[in-house]
Amino acid sequence: MCDQLAPFLNKQGEPYLETHHIFWLARGGEDSIVNTVALCPNCHKKMHVLELPTDVSKLMVKARQEIIS
Repeated sequence: MCDQLAPFLNKQGEPYLETHHIFWLARGGEDSIVNTVALCPNCHKKMHVLELPTDVSKLMVKARQEIIS
């Protein structure tokens, strides 16, 4: 969401990101690739605390672009 690289590498040297369902499973969202994005920990927390409509829209667009690519 922030368009930055992962904030740090895990112990295996891989970029650390967290999986987020754009439409939450707890609210009936699908457990599918088009409903899932990888976010840095800060953006992930922001989504759960604020859930701004503009951020949700941005993630929807990005998820669709990744599927088409």
